[in-house]
Amino acid sequence: MEIYKYSIVEYSHKYKNDYIKLNLKWLKEHNLLEEKDEIIIENVEDEVISKGGKVYILKKEEEVVGTIGLIPNSFGSIEIIKLAVDKNHTGLGLGKKLMKKAISESYKMGFNKIILYTNSILKPAIGLYEKLGFKRVKLDDNSDYEKVDVKMVYDFNV
Repeated sequence: MEIYKYSIVEYSHKYKNDYIKLNLKWLKEHNLLEEKDEIIIENVEDEVISKGGKVYILKKEEEVVGTIGLIPNSFGSIEIIKLAVDKNHTGLGLGKKLMKKAISESYKMGFNKIILYTNSILKPAIGLYEKLGFKRVKLDDNSDYEKVDVKMVYDFNV
């Protein structure tokens, strides 16, 4: 049995093409790709990094197999965006590893609340979010996505 080393690194430009490919692939596979997704994914440096956000890359050896992003919003909280794990690497706890990294970094950045928007067809992801302490809340009009039907919040103060 081969044992691979998975590591999480902060985004740099050298990962841009892999970041785009991985995120567009899973969104298309689930028929969830929207114009806003394409804008953020293809312009991650301008749309996320330059706005005070962070993006993390999950690597197996040197292969990019996952991503997750954090972007501050105008409500004083931070939003988790673009959690993706290559389908050839699912079931290994890698989504959980990325989520724990995002939660930890959000806390280090000084945020008290994390929000995320998702779609109810992504049941395994929603189950993961709930296991990590995210709670479903009423969906509001603050999302720019048409296919979003679930909003979840993680509150460090609870």
